[in-house]
Amino acid sequence: MFYQWQQHDPDKRPRLARTRTGCLTCRRRKVRCNEQRPECGHCSRLHLSCSWPQDGYVPIAKIGKPKTKMDGGHKRLQQKQQRQQQQQQQQQFQTQSQVQSQAQSRSPPHSQQQILPEVEFSEIFNYASFLWDDPSPTFSSEWPTGSSPPLTNGAIVPHDQLQLPFSVMSHEASRRTTTHEEFFDPRELGGTPGSHTSKSAYFTTFNESQLADFFAQSNAPPILAPVETNSRWARMRKMLIYMCGKSTMVKNAVMAFAALQMHSSADQNPTMYTKYYNASREKLVEVLADIRKDQRVMAAELKHILAVVFLLTYIDLLADDVYKAHANLREAYDTLQLVKSGTLGITEKCLLSWLRLLDGRAVSAGGEGLFLNEDDINITEDIETPTEAADDSMENAEAVLEDILTRPAFSFFQKVQSFMGRISRIDPWHRSRGTVEDETEVMIIAQKISKDIKALWQQRPPLMDQAIAQKLAPPLLAPSLANTLTRALMVCYANYHACFVHLHRVAYKNLPRTPDVKNALSAIREVIENIIQLPPDSDPSESVFTFTSGSPLPINMLWPLLMLGVESDDQTQRTWVVASMKSIESIVSNARITADVLEEVIRRQDETGQRVDIRQVMHDTFTRAFAIV
Repeated sequence: MFYQWQQHDPDKRPRLARTRTGCLTCRRRKVRCNEQRPECGHCSRLHLSCSWPQDGYVPIAKIGKPKTKMDGGHKRLQQKQQRQQQQQQQQQFQTQSQVQSQAQSRSPPHSQQQILPEVEFSEIFNYASFLWDDPSPTFSSEWPTGSSPPLTNGAIVPHDQLQLPFSVMSHEASRRTTTHEEFFDPRELGGTPGSHTSKSAYFTTFNESQLADFFAQSNAPPILAPVETNSRWARMRKMLIYMCGKSTMVKNAVMAFAALQMHSSADQNPTMYTKYYNASREKLVEVLADIRKDQRVMAAELKHILAVVFLLTYIDLLADDVYKAHANLREAYDTLQLVKSGTLGITEKCLLSWLRLLDGRAVSAGGEGLFLNEDDINITEDIETPTEAADDSMENAEAVLEDILTRPAFSFFQKVQSFMGRISRIDPWHRSRGTVEDETEVMIIAQKISKDIKALWQQRPPLMDQAIAQKLAPPLLAPSLANTLTRALMVCYANYHACFVHLHRVAYKNLPRTPDVKNALSAIREVIENIIQLPPDSDPSESVFTFTSGSPLPINMLWPLLMLGVESDDQTQRTWVVASMKSIESIVSNARITADVLEEVIRRQDETGQRVDIRQVMHDTFTRAFAIV
């Protein structure tokens, strides 16, 4: 634990006398105040509400604290100096108030200024303190005990928004910046000790404590939405935070992950995350080299490796650096080949399921799809219940019920993702095409894939039919649970049918639509219409699906939307699909450029009268292929 006074060079650290005349905010935070009025240094740097005692206020000494012996003359002299100092500060405060009132008369209207909320004493709470203070939490299994920090009821900062202006933070989010700067040691993370964010750069730069607090309060990334509930993500987030205390490469990966997502749109050179990314990557290479020398290191480092690879690969996909993402996934896959699947614990299985989702997105941008082999489908099924679930670690019984009811949907979605990899591996970017032998072999593989897709339908979740028919409603289930479960199953249903469209465009590019493709397009349209009719969730922190005010569509409908758009003949429907993609730009990192690619694909298909390869359009338009995340 590195406290604020440890973040400065001891020789350069200011030596202020201990007084009881500092601002009330610093006194509540138990930090030393520099007593600069009207806004002290700490409150100015952390953007807190700096409040001062009223005139005539006399601080009360703490009871039970031993007093230092001093003679009467020295004590009277010190009291006189304090009174003189208070008088000087009051005069300075009056002068600054007059200057401030004159400046306000020339400032923009009140509505155009960012007003920070008043911070109550009960709200000066370190949300993540109990996650970081204990260096060795007790485990009931291999999961951390206890629940994750409670989320506020108000709107929170979108966790997956790449270009997030800090000025649009909600009141609760701005209050969270009052937490202590004790989560990470900047010297371990490669930061500069004592460096603080200035007011002029505050909207484009974030210090380590803000990044740590952001991650501790974050929701599940959008790519994990189909496989993680609030409670499951809270447990895994706490596990990742615990790993930060054990592994510097995990710590740097977490900081890079948070830094990338907190970049301001005003930052034209978003490279803040790179120093953390590079530090984590270098340490990962060292650990992998140690494992090649001595495989006994694997037991202690496996979960750290999987966590780092997931975070770094996710960063690569968001930053459109698919080549690094492919390399990271390859290293994780090679490492797992040294481990027997039966020895994987709950944490490793969960991280492996996350890597499968990333690999499913990366394979469409040229990845190898190593985690999407049909023989490995059962490896990532995480159906075990952590033992702390019985100890009331989840918020309530509804969270437990949600976790149980959504598990079949999670397993189904992962199997659907495996088809995305299998289909991509037979496209012209992954194998030779064009000859009679090639096309014959591709059609044989495609026939096997089509058969497996249809067989998977027999393994669909038991409640999927009721969800599609919108029969999951009270009194059978609570309204919030019914809504969440219905949306989850509808998205699984749409992504399942998108496989038929994807397969046809890859294997049978020049052939007319089959009945399976027509039924799939109809099913996707039906799901979209049903989701639009559903009432949106009232909880903005919902991690299963995230919505914008302009579109009620879940973010994981982006791929089915793309498949519907490229095969639709209805101009009105095409326009609506493109508009729907652009409406979730603030949630999905590359939704707008995906919509641009869709428009170009539609234009070329109309001109040529035949299907156009989506990835080729990506290269022609943006000189690169990108994963849809």
